[in-house]
Amino acid sequence: MTKISDRVKIIIENEKVTINKFSQNLGYDRSQTIHDIINSKSNPSYDFFYKFAKSEYSEVYDLYWLITGEGSMHKADTTVMSGTAPPDRDEVVRLLREKVADQQKIIDLLEEKVDTLLAGGSDGAEIASAAG
Repeated sequence: MTKISDRVKIIIENEKVTINKFSQNLGYDRSQTIHDIINSKSNPSYDFFYKFAKSEYSEVYDLYWLITGEGSMHKADTTVMSGTAPPDRDEVVRLLREKVADQQKIIDLLEEKVDTLLAGGSDGAEIASAAG
């Protein structure tokens, strides 16, 4: 499994943008946050994931993959939504349900991490390393 720093690098490389441009597209004033993530100096924060989820990148890249390294890097719906013909209503419903299911996976994962911390099963370092 790749580290989250590697997954962020992969997205930047696939998008053929600089770290500065990627940072700007996420809404950061400076690129230091992204440099620190890529160089494994810090793990991504809630703010990073929130900005990513609200960005154009979330339409292409699966947030569950970004967080966990599991599943497909690309969202299944990108080819359908980028076509010239309007998507079929049933297809849109299917894609939205997939998106909801993906979001639920993320919520479940985060709730599991919170439960582990609350139960005293970790000092937090384990959680930080799992994210990185």
